[in-house]
Amino acid sequence: MSCGSASGCGAIAGCWRFVSQRRRRSRVSTSTADARAGESVDCGGVGVGGVASAVGQVAEHRSEEELLAEVAKRSKAVLYVVSNKGNDRFSMPNLSKYLRMKGVVMRQGRTPEETLLLNASLLLEVLDKSCASGIPRAAPGAPLRHEMEEQVIPAQELQVLFPEMRDAYVQQPLDYGRNSRYGDRWRISCYLVVMENWKPKIMPHEPMVRCMTPTMNRCTQVAAGRPREAFARWYCRIYSLASVEVDVMNAFVTRYRALQEEDQLKRHIDGSNVDGSVILALPTDDPFEGGALHVWDGKPQKQHVYQMRPGDCIFMDNAVWHQAMPISKGTRWALVLFLRLRNKLAHGGARDSEAVGPPSDAHAASC
Repeated sequence: MSCGSASGCGAIAGCWRFVSQRRRRSRVSTSTADARAGESVDCGGVGVGGVASAVGQVAEHRSEEELLAEVAKRSKAVLYVVSNKGNDRFSMPNLSKYLRMKGVVMRQGRTPEETLLLNASLLLEVLDKSCASGIPRAAPGAPLRHEMEEQVIPAQELQVLFPEMRDAYVQQPLDYGRNSRYGDRWRISCYLVVMENWKPKIMPHEPMVRCMTPTMNRCTQVAAGRPREAFARWYCRIYSLASVEVDVMNAFVTRYRALQEEDQLKRHIDGSNVDGSVILALPTDDPFEGGALHVWDGKPQKQHVYQMRPGDCIFMDNAVWHQAMPISKGTRWALVLFLRLRNKLAHGGARDSEAVGPPSDAHAASC
């Protein structure tokens, strides 16, 4: 049911009478002031009347558990971001943060419970709008949503760089908060790019910034004469795009050691706000055993196992499950990039204008 804002207070009153009849409750006030309790700024075509309709529909037809299940159907990655630590209830702070990040104005209900249901329903609208984008997505029979490219950065160049990188490395412990599966246990990375307003309060480590920024850029940009593919060219190829702009959200060097909490990264995805990822294998002066990268991809989904050598890159689309397997000895190093993609231009000119947040270090790639 949709009232539409053009009908004014009469349409809103109609919405509330419908809700009242369905619930067999006492008559609800139909004044403009009362109706504005559920008003929000137009978002995706939902105005005052649409929000009033949404209040009735959400409260009447969908429980929190049902809305959470609908989110899970659309994106497990988003589910993990907007839910609590057990992923069985919405976290209002996490849900609010995600909607703000998407540039969406939140809805206000008459009670905290109604506000949560309204915004969970709004989240579904955002996810459905994203799925309806004109830019093609992977489908059965399409290429895998990840790929390993050998020697994207020549191993001998990385070997020369390694002593400076090793000396620049410091552990920067993070506290993701009590609603995160990581909590305060992530402490094996050193950062050279940090997303603005990121909840774990941390600053880029300047020695690592100076050392690894050129390498980071080479993993994302397409440079003339480079024989191997950077992320942008790979992404354009698998989705038949003419060009895409790549922003580095987070970039960090991770050091794995054969110690508890430092030997592996369990199966995970990189976050709902991460559009793509790069993992670059780095040299070591302490040979390790184990440490294969496992990736789950394809339709039907299959497990792919990679023993990466220094200079090899894994390119991944968003929400691809992967795991850094444990090492039993030695030290393993990797450069990891979380990417945001903007201005995806399809062949023929169709553009996906869904861009989140301000650009930073954006690199346009024509493919």
